[in-house]
Amino acid sequence: MDLTIVGDVVVSGLPRRRTVEPARPGESAFGLLRGGGLTIGNLEVPLTESGERAEKLVAMRAPASGAAELAELGFDLVSLAMNHAMDYGADGMRDTVRALDAAGVLHAGFGESVTEATGPRVVSVGERTLAFFSFCSALPLGYNATADRAGIGAIRVRQNFEFDSRFLDETPGTPPFVHSTAHEPDVRAAETLIREAKERNDVVVVALHWGVPFCYLPAAQGPLAQYQQPLARRLVDAGADLIIGSHPHCLHPVEFYGNGLILYSTGNFVFDWCDGWSPDSMVVRDDAHPAAPYQPALLRGPWYESAVFRVRLGEAGGPELRVEPIELDSDSQPVMPRPEVARSILARFAKESRELDPSVVVDADGSVRAR
Repeated sequence: MDLTIVGDVVVSGLPRRRTVEPARPGESAFGLLRGGGLTIGNLEVPLTESGERAEKLVAMRAPASGAAELAELGFDLVSLAMNHAMDYGADGMRDTVRALDAAGVLHAGFGESVTEATGPRVVSVGERTLAFFSFCSALPLGYNATADRAGIGAIRVRQNFEFDSRFLDETPGTPPFVHSTAHEPDVRAAETLIREAKERNDVVVVALHWGVPFCYLPAAQGPLAQYQQPLARRLVDAGADLIIGSHPHCLHPVEFYGNGLILYSTGNFVFDWCDGWSPDSMVVRDDAHPAAPYQPALLRGPWYESAVFRVRLGEAGGPELRVEPIELDSDSQPVMPRPEVARSILARFAKESRELDPSVVVDADGSVRAR
């Protein structure tokens, strides 16, 4: 079973010239979505023109016409459980679901109850079936579905902070270490769902919106938050063949674990400007939308370096992976990378993956394997 996987996707639904043919360096990379198999992305914006804006610094939405654009570009399946899903409430997500359904783009991660939001979307691929889950750990308050409230599928995270007062006296300003663990009842519920899905389907894929954007995670603590690897491994042990991570807006390592493959962060694919998302959206602070005094550093280097992931599942030898580097241009559109940028992306990706899993080998053509 062949999958083409990309990271965060924001489409404006407005007329644009999207070239879908393979191109030379600097030209559109949308043609990579036509690489065969099922194409999966993380929809990072609700598609709605209604609903009530959430009280948060960045609340995004795009027109419902974005769903038809996703279908035209070649997307078959999108994850919806992410930190902007409920920026315009449950009504905004209901509009999103209706638009995706009308365009023929499948989805998972939102529902009228926790049972619906955490349930799998089952897709037939040839003679085999794939069960697709979408969960979010980067979770604004009240966005998760409950027994009687619409929302997204969630695996919540508990945090505490450690500091050494003697060290802080010597090096004032050093951030505390952040300990984090996935909320055990949510993990057990997800494990049960994955086991049941694995009994009924050939392949199980789990999309997880998690982790910390690169500009907010201290290098001494990164690149993964503490809860991520234990959570991913438990879901693989429960039967997941593939974990697809998103939210950090950069590439993170991969890990072969057991019979599964973990893509900790798939980076960005396309970010159109839309309602609530603009060059100023990360820096505006006013009385109505206060923010912690972090430096507005999101739109820089790692944001613009990403990849398309080719994954083959269901083979006797376990998951297979090939990484095709891409760049995002100054308008956050995917383009074919310059040769030196492609080499740099693969080299950094290989280095970080080996630091997590020393058995990982990344060949010059982007093929990734475990020794």
